Amino acid sequence: MELGYFYLFNTRNPNRGPPFLQSRTAPSIRNTENINLFPTPLPKHYNPALNTDYFTEITKKILNDFYPKHCPTPECNNRILDKEISTRPDLIRCPQCRYLTSRLSYTPLHHFKLPIWMFGYILYESLIQYPKVVTATELSKRLRIGYNAASLLKRRFQLFASNQLPKYKKLTYEALNDQFKDFLLPPNENRDITKIMAKKPYTCVDTVVLYSAGERASQGRKRYRHSGQTASIYLSEKLGGRQVGTLVQTIAIKQGPVFFSSVSNQKADTLGPLIKEHLPTCTPLFTDQGYPWLWGIYKNHRSVNHSARSKDNRFRFARNRWSKNGVHNQVAEGNHRVLKTAFAAYGYIKPKYSQMYLNEFSFIKNANVFGLDVLVECDGDDANEGMRCRDRDAFAVNPRAGMKEAVRIERKGFLPQHIIQKFA
Repeated sequence: MELGYFYLFNTRNPNRGPPFLQSRTAPSIRNTENINLFPTPLPKHYNPALNTDYFTEITKKILNDFYPKHCPTPECNNRILDKEISTRPDLIRCPQCRYLTSRLSYTPLHHFKLPIWMFGYILYESLIQYPKVVTATELSKRLRIGYNAASLLKRRFQLFASNQLPKYKKLTYEALNDQFKDFLLPPNENRDITKIMAKKPYTCVDTVVLYSAGERASQGRKRYRHSGQTASIYLSEKLGGRQVGTLVQTIAIKQGPVFFSSVSNQKADTLGPLIKEHLPTCTPLFTDQGYPWLWGIYKNHRSVNHSARSKDNRFRFARNRWSKNGVHNQVAEGNHRVLKTAFAAYGYIKPKYSQMYLNEFSFIKNANVFGLDVLVECDGDDANEGMRCRDRDAFAVNPRAGMKEAVRIERKGFLPQHIIQKFA
C-alpha cells in the first residue's frame, strides 16, 4: 500500500509538457568582490516611481498663493517672505532681514510631519481622478506610508478644501445675483419655460440619503420618531435613536458648481438657511414638491410633481412626472448619482465626518469648473483683480472652453495654468 501511494504522488502529470532537463555543465561561480554588503540606505519615503520635486513645487505654490508669509520686521514693511532654503523646504526666509519662519505654520499643514510633496500629490491626483475619489487605503499603498498617516494626510487636504470652498460659494452667489437681477419667470406656471432658461444657469435643489440605517441595523424595529428620508438615517428608539446615516442637501447648477451639505432633517428651519446662504432670492430655483415653503422666499421657484398620476388607467404614473413645462431637478439628481458612485469607495463614513468629505468632493468639482486661479484672483487685495474675477462669465454654456487659465490633462480634469507652465 505504501508503494502505491508513493507511485501516485511521484508520477508526472500527463497534462504537463516534457520534463525540463537541467544542464550538466558546472554552474559559474559569481564574483563577490563587487558586491556591496552594506549599501547606502535610501531616504525615508523614497519612491522612484513619483516625481517628488514636481509635487514639492505644487505644494510650495499652493502655500505661497493661499497662505503667504509676511515679515514682521518694521523695516521690511510687511514684505512677503520668498527666499527658500534648499535643504529645508518647510522653511521660508526674508531676503532683506533674514527673518526665518515655517511656511507650514497656521495653515492646513500645521505640524505636518510627512514630506510636503505628499500634499501636492493628493491635490494633483484628486483633480485628475475626479469624479473618482482618492481613499486613504489608496494613498497608503501608493505613498508607502501607514494607513493612519494616510488618513491624516487626507484630513489635511479636507481642511484645505473646506477653507477654500467659501470662495467658490461667494463667487457663485455674486454671479447668480448679477445674472438674474430683476429677472422674473412668467406668472403662469403652465407656460413652458424651456426657451427662457435655455442659456441661463439652471439651479436645482434636492436632498438624498448617502448612507442609511437599514432594518437590520435597527433589528427589524420601526422608527416612529422620524418619517420620510429622515427616518432612514436614525436607529430606532429602543436602540438609542442615534444618527448613523448621512442626509445630504444638494445645490447644483447645470454645467456649473455644486455644493453639498450634511443635514440632520428636511425641515424648513434646517434647509432654508442653507439655500438662502448659497443662492440669492432672485435666482430661478427648481425643486420637487418637497419644498412648498420656498414660495414665499424665492419668487422664481418652480416645482415638479414626481408622484403625478396618469390619466390613462393603463399606467400608474404620468409621463411628465420628471419634467413638465421645462421644470425638472435632474441637475441635482445627476450629481446624486455621481456622489453615490464616488462615495461607494469609502464604504461608510461617520456622520460627524461627513461634512469634511462632502466639502472635499465639492471643492474638487468646483475646481474642475472654475479652476484654482479664480481663487487667487478673488482673494487678492488689488481691486482690479476683484473686478476681473466678477467680470468673468462664470456660467457660460461651456465654462471650461472659454477659460484660458485651465488646461486639459489627458481628458481627466483641469489644472490651473500657473501650475502647468511653471512645473511642467
